[in-house]
Amino acid sequence: MWISERHWTLLLAVGVLTVGGLALGPALFPQAHGPTVTHAEVPPPAGAQEPVAAPEYPATASVKPLISGRVNLNSASTEQLEALPKIGPALAARIVAGRPYRSLADLDQVSGIGPSTLSALTPLVTF
Repeated sequence: MWISERHWTLLLAVGVLTVGGLALGPALFPQAHGPTVTHAEVPPPAGAQEPVAAPEYPATASVKPLISGRVNLNSASTEQLEALPKIGPALAARIVAGRPYRSLADLDQVSGIGPSTLSALTPLVTF
């Protein structure tokens, strides 16, 4: 029996091609039935610590802190960046020039950000 290419594609797509009673579609062409997706929660690495909360600085009627909570590196002013530990005017300017940031790995690419600065900024910044 002759099967046209169109019918062949249709038979493979629905997985009804059989030879001697054995269905070949799913075995030979699993993508015809769509991908199988499995979701699993990844446990934290051994020895991982809970994230440290960012400090909240008190404000008064005459004094407003430059930063409070986590600082978004993509929208913070240079003054807010300079209020972070180990960040001076030159490094704040390089951080602004390197935007946008999506992770600490992106921040680590900025010249002047070393391991100690990165560890000091980790609980204080967001993206």
